[in-house]
Amino acid sequence: MGLASLSTLLLLLLSLVPLCTSSDRLAPAKPLIFPDRMVSSNGVFAMGFFSPTNNSSISRFYIGIWYNNVPERTVVWVANRDDPITATPPPSTTLAVTNLSGLVLSDTTSGRIYWSTRNVVAGGASSAVLLNEGNLILRSTNGTVLWQSFDHPTDTILPGMPFRVNYRTRLTGRLVSWKGPEC
Repeated sequence: MGLASLSTLLLLLLSLVPLCTSSDRLAPAKPLIFPDRMVSSNGVFAMGFFSPTNNSSISRFYIGIWYNNVPERTVVWVANRDDPITATPPPSTTLAVTNLSGLVLSDTTSGRIYWSTRNVVAGGASSAVLLNEGNLILRSTNGTVLWQSFDHPTDTILPGMPFRVNYRTRLTGRLVSWKGPEC
């Protein structure tokens, strides 16, 4: 095989290799869509769309974080637990990083918003990252953390998660039990 043929073959093989992308983050131009998921860089946690029941007559989908390599899905955080997605499957529902509202879970066809971080940021958010500890963070363009799931626990405390007490108002963080849509 000649040098020209070898060079052509090498270029062809390199063109088949996908560009290196990280599956642990979302960017404004790269939303999370069903059935995709994000995986923390250490592979311990995953985030995506899930249905907590196998009952085909109950079609409720949520976006959440769970242990990635546990045979029975163990969900540790749910974003839209009060407003499930009822489309089956949710083909036009995305979790997107937006310039004005931070993270938004919405139906792109109807415009319905199921959940958002409600961050209004001058300059906008640049990415959402699922960290190795299971914390989903929203970062600004300069790297500042604008929002994090650890500040909004659902029913699970993970290592490294703060549990805050406001001594002035005597309010504490709260955990609310949730096993699924029926509970």
